Formats: sequence, C-alpha cells, structure tokens
Amino acid sequence: MITAAEPVPVEERVMGVGTTVRFALLMVLVIAASGALMSVVLEGLSGAGSRVCELAGGADPDAGILQIKLALMDQFAQVEECGRRFSPGLPWWSAAAWPVAVLVGAVVVFLALPAWRLRSRRVVPLDVADRSGAILRVVEAASATAGLRRAPKVVVEPLARSAAAVAFGSNRRPVVCLSGGLVVCATTRPEYFRAVLLHELAHIRHGDITLTYATVALWRVFVGLVLLPYTVWMAVSLFDGTVWSSDTAFMVRGVLLAALLVPLVHLAKLDVLRSREVHADVAATRWGAERSAWAEEPAGRPRRLVAAFPELWRTHPRVDLRRAALADSGALFGVRALPVFLTGVAAILVNAQLESYVVPFLPRDSAVLGWLKQLLPLIPAGLAVGAVGFALWRAVEHAARTSRPAPSGALTGLWLGFGLAFGELFLHRTAVTEWMPAHPEALLLVVAAGVVVAWWIEQCARLWTASRRGPASRLVMVAALGAAWLAMASWLVWWRGDGVLLASGWPYGTTEIQSAFTAGLGQGASGYGPLLWAFSTVFPVLAGISEPVLLLTAVGALWLVPLAAWASRQPDGTPRWLQSSLDGTGAVLVGSTGVPPLRQVLLPGLLGGALACVMIVGWQAYLHTWLPVPSGTGALFVLTYLAGIFLALVAGTAVAAVASTRVRAFRLVVALIAAETAAVVGFAGALVLTSVDGCVPPLRTVEPTCGVHSTVTELAFTLVLTPLVVSAALIAIAVAALAGLSKRAPALPLPLNPRELPTRRRAVAVLCVAAVVVAGTGVVQASRDSGNSGVANVFARAADRPITPRTRAIQVFSWLRSGGEDLNRRVLGTTSQLTAALRGIEAGTENVLALQPICMDLEQIARSAQRHFRIPEARAQQHWAAFIDLALRDGGVCSAKSERLLPQLLGAVAQAVEAAKVMSAVVDARHEQGGR
Repeated sequence: MITAAEPVPVEERVMGVGTTVRFALLMVLVIAASGALMSVVLEGLSGAGSRVCELAGGADPDAGILQIKLALMDQFAQVEECGRRFSPGLPWWSAAAWPVAVLVGAVVVFLALPAWRLRSRRVVPLDVADRSGAILRVVEAASATAGLRRAPKVVVEPLARSAAAVAFGSNRRPVVCLSGGLVVCATTRPEYFRAVLLHELAHIRHGDITLTYATVALWRVFVGLVLLPYTVWMAVSLFDGTVWSSDTAFMVRGVLLAALLVPLVHLAKLDVLRSREVHADVAATRWGAERSAWAEEPAGRPRRLVAAFPELWRTHPRVDLRRAALADSGALFGVRALPVFLTGVAAILVNAQLESYVVPFLPRDSAVLGWLKQLLPLIPAGLAVGAVGFALWRAVEHAARTSRPAPSGALTGLWLGFGLAFGELFLHRTAVTEWMPAHPEALLLVVAAGVVVAWWIEQCARLWTASRRGPASRLVMVAALGAAWLAMASWLVWWRGDGVLLASGWPYGTTEIQSAFTAGLGQGASGYGPLLWAFSTVFPVLAGISEPVLLLTAVGALWLVPLAAWASRQPDGTPRWLQSSLDGTGAVLVGSTGVPPLRQVLLPGLLGGALACVMIVGWQAYLHTWLPVPSGTGALFVLTYLAGIFLALVAGTAVAAVASTRVRAFRLVVALIAAETAAVVGFAGALVLTSVDGCVPPLRTVEPTCGVHSTVTELAFTLVLTPLVVSAALIAIAVAALAGLSKRAPALPLPLNPRELPTRRRAVAVLCVAAVVVAGTGVVQASRDSGNSGVANVFARAADRPITPRTRAIQVFSWLRSGGEDLNRRVLGTTSQLTAALRGIEAGTENVLALQPICMDLEQIARSAQRHFRIPEARAQQHWAAFIDLALRDGGVCSAKSERLLPQLLGAVAQAVEAAKVMSAVVDARHEQGGR
C-alpha cells in the first residue's frame, strides 16, 4: 500500500495516455463510413441497388426481413446471376475512390489550416510585438525546459484582448499564437504568461498538434463530401413515390445513422481534446508553472450539475476540473462513462461499415471472402479494446499503486455494452425493413459481451498488478489486451451470424432440421424421435458458436494469460516506474496483496476433468448394453456416443467452475482457469478412452477390436472441441457472476512462497502446451470450407403471407425483366418452328428428322429455365415446372422414342405457353386497375 499525507501526484504519462487509440478509432470510423455510405448513394444513382432480382425470386418487400431471406434462401445462385446481368453493381475501383478522395481532401485541408489561421487572425511576427526580445528569451528558456530541440515559431494576434494562446500547424512545424492580452501579461503577470506558454509547449512535446488538426481536417471533409450528399440522397429517396413500405424504416434509419455520426464523432473528439488539455496542464506544472494560473475558485455542487451538459461540448475543461487534476493524479487515471459509451458505439459502427463496404466487391464463393469476414472484426475489436482496455488497465494499476479503490470492470463494461447495443439499433442488420428488431431482448447479449470483456480486463490487471511490478508489466498488458482483442473479435464474428439471426428472428425450424438429420443419418434413425429432436434443437446453437475461426485461440488466451501470473516472481519494494513519481511526496509503497495459491486454482479443474473421464467410462459401459445396434442406426449411435461425451465434459467443467468459487479473489479468471483446465484434462482423457475403444470388453462401444483407433477421436475434434471450450468459458462466466453477487468480502491472499516458483512454472508450462495444441487443432478444423448448398433445407418456412395483386404483378414483371421474357421469346420461336415443321410433315415435304433441331433447342431452353428463378406465381410455376419436366424427362425430349417424341414435344410447348398466358393475365389485370 502507499502511505501519504495527501493524494499522490503520480506522473501523468508514466503509464501512457491512451488518447491516440481513440483518435485512431474515430479516423477508421470516418474512413469506413465514407466508403459504405457513399456506396449507397452511388448504387442508387447507377441503379445497382434495384430490387428486381429480389422480386423475381418471389420476395415481398412489404413483408418482414425473415420472409425475404427465406424466399431467396434456396435461390442464391439465381440472385447472383441476376445481379451480374441486370444489376452488375459498382466497379471495383469505386471501393477505394471515395475514401481516397476524403483522405486527399483531408490532407489538403490540413496543409491549408495553418495558412488560413494565420490569415484570419491577422497575426504579426513576434519580433514586431517584442522589439526588446524579452518574450523571445522566455520562449527559448521555456522550450528548453519542455525538452524541445528548438523553439517553435511564435506569432502575435495583436487585436485579441484575451490572455490566451494556441498551438497549431504540425508536430514538425508548430506555431504558437499569442494573443495581445497575453503579451501584456508577459510584463504584468510573468508567472501566468510562463504557465500558459508551458501549457502550449506541452502540446508540442506530447505530439498533440498533428493528430488534433488531422482529425479536424478529416472530419470537415467527411461532412462535406460524405454526410451531406448521403443525407440528401436518403431524404430524397424517402419521399420518392416508388419506395416500398418496408423501405421507409430502412431509409429513416439511414438518415438517423448520419445524424448519429455527427454528435458521436464530435463528442468523442472533444472528450479527447479535453483529456489532452488536462495532461498539458499537469506537464506545465511539472516543468515549474505556477498553479495560481488556474486560481479561480471551483464551482459548487449546483453549478456542476448545471454545467454538466455544456461541459460535453467544450474543447477545454472547466477550471475547477483542471485544478482537481493538478491536485490529485486520480482524475487523470479514472475511467469515465462517456468515452467508454462512445467507444462502444463507434466500434459496432466500424464493424458494420467495414463489412458493408468491402464484402459486396468480392464473389460470394471466394475463399478470400470467408477469411475477410473472420478477420475484418479484428480492426474494430482492436481499437475498442485498445481504448477501453488500456484506460481500465492503467486505472487499475494506478489504484493499486496509490492505495485507492480499483474501478469496476463490470460497470465499465456495462457502458461499453450499452454503446455497442445503442449503435446496433442504427444499423440495418437486425431490423433491416422493420423499425425495431423482432427480438430486441437479444441485444442484452451485446451488453453482456461488453461487460464480460471489461470485467476480465479489470480482473487480469488486478491479478498481474498483485503478482508482478515493473517494466515487464507493459508486455503483460499487451498480452492481456491481445487476449481481450481476440475474444471481442470472435464475438463480433458470432454476432454478425447467429446473433443477428436471434435478434431479427430465429429461422431454424426443429422439424426441418430433424428431417435433415434423418436424411443424413439414414431412415433407420427415424424411429428415434426424442434423440433427433434433442439434436435438432441443440445443433444450430453449437454450430453457430463454432463459426469464429479464432475463437479457440481467444478462449485459450483468456485463461492462459492470467494463469501465467503464477509463474512470475513477486518483487518487493517500490517499482522503478513509480519511484520517480513518489520521490519527494513522502509516500512509500509497502507490501503486496498477493495472489491465491496455484493449487487452489488448479485443483478444481483437475478434479472436474477426472470426474468427466469417470462419467465417460460410465457412458461407454451404458452404451455397450445397446450393442448390437439395429441396422441403419450406426451413424445415430456414434452421434449419440459423442453427445454423451460432450455432456460429460461440460458437466466436469461446471463442477470445476463451482468448486473454484471457494477462492473468493479474482473470481472470473480463477473460474475460467478451473473450467478450462477441466475441459483440457477431460478432453485429453476422452481422446485416450475413445482411441483404445475395444480393449476393455465391458466398455467396448464402437470399435470391435483392441487397438489405436482414430474414427471417433477425429469426430471429437470436429464436433466436440470448440463447443466444449466455449461452453466451459460461458459456464465459468455465469458461475463467477453469480458468485460475485455474494456479499462476502474476498479473502486477502497471502504472498506466494518463492520456493514453489519452479513447480508453479512447470505446471503452467504443461497447461500452456496442452492449450496451444487444442487451440491449434481447433483452428485447423474451423478453417475448413463451411459452405453447404443444402443449408436451406434446415430453415423453417415463413408462414404464408397474403401477397397483394400489385406486389404479385410486380414480381411477375420482374421475373420477365430479369430473363424470363427472353426464355418466353425462345419458347415462342421454337413453337413457330415446330408449327412449320408439322405443316411440312403433313404436306410430305419434311420428315420426322426435322423435329430433331427443334427438340434440341427446347432442351436448351429448359436447362436455362432450371437456372433461372422459379416463377413467383403458383399456377404459372406449375405449368413452367411441367414444361421443364417434359423437356428433360428420361434424358431429354430428343431421347424419346419416335412414337413418344411428338406428344412429349407438343406437351412441353403447351405447358410453357400456358405459363406465359397466366403471367400475362396477372400483369394485364394490374394494368387494367391502373397500377404501375
């Protein structure tokens, strides 16, 4: 602990500031939004965003998004082909054109800002206002005190009466502008003049100028080149009479998104600027500036409440807040709600904008597309964790080193989660054509994700702060934030898939999945309804959590990084990084809180893994009584075997997590270590038991002979590993959260015994190797091609929704326009040829061989019709399907025997002509009613 008579003024930049990452997040958001938002405008102007292909496929734009997805679920190939022909999209170079234009414009504005400021302020050189050179000497001396290689250029704004200064330009060519009133203070109030000057020089020393004015330039160009045209386009489109009713919510949300970006970027930028102002104040006082320069009395409680909202819109903090930061370094290391909330909003927007900007320019079946969807979330996740995690880590370290209460990671995560959920409401992913998601309660998962990530960072920071101090802790912080980064990125991948489905409407139907299981496992499995129902209920969830490729690596890092704390040596005394800040304050760092003994942390996991192995042995003995299995149920038997192994392993991890609550310190990381240790130990035991199946007769399950077998073990790696590891982590989080509700105070751990360090390191090394092997195997398994052309078979069909005659007519018209009309023309041409040939045969001028080229043409038309959309009209589709069937039956109409050739040919043509008549009647009826 630290003993001191007053708050300890720890050097403000000893643990970094963290504002650069927040600036980077804003810049990435602006650049990504530039491409995504302007793509909407350019697609609208070029007609690339037309809904002809959706309508041709039978989708009803007035229905919910789930119905649209399901209508097109098994026609993705037709939608893509239609899009390439009818709505080709934007050229590839347009993906980079607008962001590049924004960046170039920002560079131009950035370079022009200094000249504009100098001209608009009507400044004069310093030597004009300071003919004696006294101010120049003060500037040179202050620059040397601030550690600058040379004094910056100084100019004077003689007409400004305020006693202020501003630094602008760039880090390489800074300019300090002194107001006329401040120049007068150089003589009347020299200490105040020096304090203001040192404050501006601190901005130069900290490298604030380029980053600040680059952000200002980028934001101004973004508003002019992107936000204004996008908002105008969306507003004009909203009042266009051609939009569908479902488009209204989509377009209004687009306008609201643009409206959200303005205060989001502006508030975040101002908050960072205020933070840097405070750090410049502290640096100036450290260099000898008198605190009397901030001598105004702080505001009272009523004034604070009244000024709270206006404070958000100021570039400089209030004087009372600046004085508080000078008196107590705790104000510099606190984690505030607004920046965390804004970071969450920005992160979810960046994630969505990057995907909507990049993905449309890649083919759907491209291998690069699959990897991009996995890797793109690393960018927003890294920026969010870098901003929030760094601030939280340094706050925990500062609290531990100065004997203050540590900030709450759960509360910080709550604000982060609120920001993520709030930003999601402005995106089109969960609601699309609706005003709100069908299941807004699913957004609680978004909030929970933020809570868990921040809570883990806080616990990991406290653990490592208690176990090790010094310069090496910087590497530890990078490793910990890297683990949180992978976890956040993996969660974003999952949310983009199954999470969005949960919020917009879960499309998986148990009946359809059960039918798919029956088809895959064989009809012999159809008699085991309860088993199939259980599999069809759980399978979509487990398949979803196995989607993120980096998930196993992320979970492994979440428990290995804190576990490594037990392998570190605990030094005594004050760390070197803090000693310089404590010198002269009278404060002394003594002792350490310590960490729990490693055996208390690992023992629940080892016991849980052993218990899982015992349960697997019991499961094998039970399944042995099923032998021999009925014919046709072998696949179902193996799947049941694996399911039992999975449940036994999950039960072992749950027991380990519950048992770990006996350690009341660092509950989350201890529960994670215990549960994942049980998963690794139990899974290793399961691999041994399944690979030697057949060697112990009472336990023989799948293999008939003794030996080393790999069939079930390979399936375990594929089907069990990732769901097990993720389930163990989720159980540990839930158990730790419930245990945290207990009002019992955590026991203070004793310092670890240094003699046990080699043993602890060996134990940690063994678990690390096992976890790396597990994670590496899982990544290889997850990176396999996950495409499945039959995925539509497991989706529940939406309830039949009446479609208006207007919509039906537009659907049929779109079908004709997207290629159906060409098919009809080809059928009519073939019909004319057939009629002429029949007349020739009747007149004796032709024989049956004249029908051969006609039937070949008809087969080609039928094959083209197979690749086109189904007709979005039931009666017409019946005739059209009959035409395709007759034309291609038994190898094709040309392969029919001579006595069947003509009837089959005439029947196919008749069905195609009838389909055309039905479609024509639907469209004509709408025209007669005055519809468009």
